[in-house]
Amino acid sequence: MKITALVVTYNRVEWLKRNIKALLNQSRLPDEILVVDNASTDSTREFLSTMEKEKRFFVKRLKENLGGSGGFSRGLKEAIERGAEWVWMMDDDALPYRNALEELEKHIKKFKKDENIGAFLSKLVKVPNATPKEKVSLSRVGTFVGFTVSSKTVQKVGLPDEGFFIYADDYEYSMRIRHNGLKLLRVHSSLIEHKDWIRQKRIFRFPFSKPAIPPWKVYYIFRNALNATKDSKLIHTALKSYFFVDRYVWAYVSPETKPYAFRGFEDGIKGVKGKIVDPRNPKW
Repeated sequence: MKITALVVTYNRVEWLKRNIKALLNQSRLPDEILVVDNASTDSTREFLSTMEKEKRFFVKRLKENLGGSGGFSRGLKEAIERGAEWVWMMDDDALPYRNALEELEKHIKKFKKDENIGAFLSKLVKVPNATPKEKVSLSRVGTFVGFTVSSKTVQKVGLPDEGFFIYADDYEYSMRIRHNGLKLLRVHSSLIEHKDWIRQKRIFRFPFSKPAIPPWKVYYIFRNALNATKDSKLIHTALKSYFFVDRYVWAYVSPETKPYAFRGFEDGIKGVKGKIVDPRNPKW
């Protein structure tokens, strides 16, 4: 069974180094480690050039930053073309526990006769010493951190939608897998340390609080959530009503986010996709 670890990175070389170290320390090593570099401008390129000397290490360099969605879509395609049967996907700030892949493989083999499983999910934790549980559960959605998808699933449902750029691409992909009659199984003994950066810092203005994120990201939060739920009329309608009000809350708590929240809401209703706001020059 060929399992490829797919890592998407952009300008976080120190986190990437820790991620690669964790992957190379796995009790069951990935057959290949494929890193997609989203046109990083820090020292990521130099670091990856040294790592390419390793036997199982490969790099796919993109000419521009296509975001998480573009990185995972291009990387997943590349991994499967290189012969991967399963692809273990993650961000560069993910730190898998030493036996994370071993536990995934154990359960992949255990459920190999069940042709209705579309993906296995690692369990995300915020600390390096959490206690694993011998438990497998059905999951409604997964994030692209520890998301392990088979080549057969990709053949059936396609690749992640590059048009999301960042946010909600994993939600849409999870829904697409399920709409094709396949299941998502979470393996609670396969642990990955992944801190929730959005929730670490908050902006507070009585009586509301919002994540302290760059204003341009607010555009994609609004737009992509609406895009990702378009096939579920009830959820989409409820979300549209919520966001109609929430854009004013964002504008109140963090005034500089107002144009991004309002434009994101409008573009989400229209179904606009693509990299509309460039992180390098986040101006309209």
